[in-house]
Amino acid sequence: MCSGRVEVYHNSTWGNVCGRSWDINAGNVVCKVLNCGTAWSVTKAVSYGEATGNIWLDGVKCNGTEPALDQCAASPWGVNNCTHREFAGVSCSGPVPVRLVNGNNMCSGRVEVYHNSTWSTVCGRSWDINAGNVVCRVLNCGTARQ
Repeated sequence: MCSGRVEVYHNSTWGNVCGRSWDINAGNVVCKVLNCGTAWSVTKAVSYGEATGNIWLDGVKCNGTEPALDQCAASPWGVNNCTHREFAGVSCSGPVPVRLVNGNNMCSGRVEVYHNSTWSTVCGRSWDINAGNVVCRVLNCGTARQ
């Protein structure tokens, strides 16, 4: 779940991301979106197998803090100079058992934890800024705001 060839959904179709300009910053964006921690490594070739179909993104340049891959600079959707042997891949540190849902962005929302194959809401009765800071740190979201 937290490693493989990177694909994006555009125009109701899954397509590939060209790996020629792919780097660890872009990998970090993907890992964060997937709630998979941080990028341990990225690949720019067929490490995860050749692919077919649309090549949606090329020239992806991220600084690593974007909330989603489509917020990174890139060539226009579908415009590429890539072959089906140059795809972006990433290996993330692993699933993070905490997430934020129904917020304004990836770093806000209701806290949920993953346990016994189920996501569940955390009770807020004894919640404080220290607990919020732990969640923010785990999700690479800085520090909590009250």
